[in-house]
Amino acid sequence: MQWAARQHFHHRSALMQAWGSVMLLIACALWVWLGFLLADQDGMYCYVGRSSVCEVESDVPKGLTVLGISAPLSVLGAGLLVAGSVRRQTSAHVFEVIEMQKSEERSRKNREK
Repeated sequence: MQWAARQHFHHRSALMQAWGSVMLLIACALWVWLGFLLADQDGMYCYVGRSSVCEVESDVPKGLTVLGISAPLSVLGAGLLVAGSVRRQTSAHVFEVIEMQKSEERSRKNREK
């Protein structure tokens, strides 16, 4: 029964890590897109006529939306990835401690005989 519970715990930890990685990849793609939006500053155009009027077409609302989506995804993805990794390492550590305790008990029983 202990092995099945450990496998289930390990599986859930791996799922946390996978979801965290996916969220971080999506956030990275959004950050790259934001970089391209900020680098593309060809939005200025001028009307030539009686008076020369220049206007700037801005992608600021789109950039803020991308930033607003990518920042929480980055935080949540990093949190899930770290939490899954810590769960896996803690589980492995606890399992090793249990094995060492069982080994000590066996060696004590052998000495008492």
